Amino acid sequence: MSIRFETIGRAGVLTIDRQKAKNSIDLEADQAFRALWPKINAMQDIDAVILTGAGEESFCAGADLVTFLPVLRGRSMNETDDGDFCGMTRQWPTTKPLIAAINGYALAGGLELALACDIRIAAEHATFGIPEVRWGVLAGAGGVTKLCRTVPQSLAMEMITTGRAIDAQRALQAGLVSSVVPKADLMATALKLAETISANSPVAVRASIHVARHTAGMELGAALATERMAMRRVLLSNDFQEGISAFAEKRKPQFKGN
Repeated sequence: MSIRFETIGRAGVLTIDRQKAKNSIDLEADQAFRALWPKINAMQDIDAVILTGAGEESFCAGADLVTFLPVLRGRSMNETDDGDFCGMTRQWPTTKPLIAAINGYALAGGLELALACDIRIAAEHATFGIPEVRWGVLAGAGGVTKLCRTVPQSLAMEMITTGRAIDAQRALQAGLVSSVVPKADLMATALKLAETISANSPVAVRASIHVARHTAGMELGAALATERMAMRRVLLSNDFQEGISAFAEKRKPQFKGN
């Protein structure tokens, strides 16, 4: 399979495994992603999802130019293209936090997959870019739009119009990733992050990321109203009662996620 899924502790790990093609996405991989998301979202024994690439060279080098882009062209001609890539760039595929563990090239659609995650951590040798214009293509699965909302406008426009890539340290400086670690420590760091998330209230985590994901483009008043509605739901949960009790009793809370 071009996409592997496994559970490690309470983390789900999705691995793109097409190393000979720099973990690029072909039609089979795209369909495999789409089929996996509903199953992952229904799993009660995982609290976070880590997305990475097999090997140490590439996270994902984007859509397979030879096999996948002609399919997109055909869909565009038939007006059947939904604009989604791997079931995750036009909509949030799961209510669980998404962590990108970027272990090398994150280019074109690979960067778009990383941008579709909530948290991005990178190995020291990771590279980020959207070179589509070099091949007569536009980064149309969120690349242009999301990059401009993630890094400073001038840097985004330079990357978009020149196709030039940036290294991990520049990505960290620009806020594209939250941390850069030695490549040998990447997965351990991602799993530790997932473990830390798992120790918190699932109700509060889900509500928090829902607000963060859906209010980014809202007017402030509407965003604050959405946040307050989520706060009320959390206050009425059993997790809230357990958290307050644990705090008062100076013990570790035992959250049930309801």
